[in-house]
Formats: sequence, structure tokens, C-alpha cells
Amino acid sequence: MNDPLLQAIVDELVASHGAHTIVLYGSRADGSASAGSDYDIAAFAAIERATRITRPVGDTFLDVFIYPEAQLETTPVEFLKLVGGRVLVERDDAGRRLVERADRLLQAGPEPLPPDERRALQDWARKMLVRMQRGDAEGHYRRAWLLMELLPDYFQLRGLWYRGPKKSFAWLAGHDPVAHAAFLAALTPGAPDEAIRALVDAVLSGQTD
Repeated sequence: MNDPLLQAIVDELVASHGAHTIVLYGSRADGSASAGSDYDIAAFAAIERATRITRPVGDTFLDVFIYPEAQLETTPVEFLKLVGGRVLVERDDAGRRLVERADRLLQAGPEPLPPDERRALQDWARKMLVRMQRGDAEGHYRRAWLLMELLPDYFQLRGLWYRGPKKSFAWLAGHDPVAHAAFLAALTPGAPDEAIRALVDAVLSGQTD
């Protein structure tokens, strides 16, 4: 390990929390990190309930989830974040197997969205377009709410996993540049309502039925 700060974090998790399996995930694992990228870590130890450690470290932040070791043999949707993860410490090959299961979960995709839920997402987006016109605090809130929800809704409506904004926008840039451009236009501060309507159209069009 050629990162002294990461080594110090691992040593602390082992010594102070009894972690025996530790996986680095996110940008510092997949090679897309910048100098200020978080250290995103999943650790497993003989504890009763999951706990989280967050704090500044150097010029960035630490975000660690410590899970009960029993969860090493499970693959909840939450563990999609471990796709492409780098195993730093493991017991009995458990870290490698966990990352492989996360990869298989990604490839399998989510359960199909039932028709009524699909229709509800569509109707909700159109309803927010109307209600954001109020011009008061609630209307502005609904505008921001709509903009936040449209990205995960894009993926959900197409039968794809939503994996957070960074990976999602990178995927859109490569697979749906029209939708990517629509998101960029609508999310630009001070964007007109027409840009948001165009984004709603882009999200609700071309879905997987």
C-alpha cells in the first residue's frame, strides 16, 4: 500500500475496531480520484450493529461503514457501492468473494418496476412541473426536489441501477449524451423552466417497458 494515510486508516480500523476485512471503494479504488476525493471504506468486524465513522483526514474526508461480520455473506443493494472495490485486508478470502457478488448484482440489474410504480413516477414528475410554478418557498422546494429525483428516476425507469451522481453522469455522457445535455442545462444555476421541462421529457422518453 503506497498511501501512508490509507495505511494509517486501515491500521486504526484493525487495532481499534477489530476489523478483519476491509474494502476500499469509490473513486480511490477505481482510479478516478482527485486530490480531495473521500476515502470510502467498508469494514467488517465482530460487532452487533453497523456503525459509521466520518471525519476530516488531511485535506479530504473519511467515510467508513463498519458492518457486522455476518453481512460478509450477504449482498444487499447497499453493497453495489463495492463494485470495483479494492480489498485491503481480508479473512478467508471473504473480501474478494464479497466484491465478486457485488459485481454479479450489478450485472443482474434491479427487479423490473411494476407498471403502477412506473406510471406514478411519470405522473409525479409532471405534477412537480406544475407545482414548482407557485413562486413561493414550497414551489422553489418542489423545483429543487424534482431536479434531485430525476437522475435516479432516469435509471429506475430504464431498469438500471442508480449508483450515485458521479457514476451516473459519467454513464450518461457515454450512453445517452442527449439526456446528459438536458441534465446539464436544467441543473445549471438559474436555468429556465423550459430547461427543466425538457429534462423531464428526456427522462420520461425512451424507457424500457
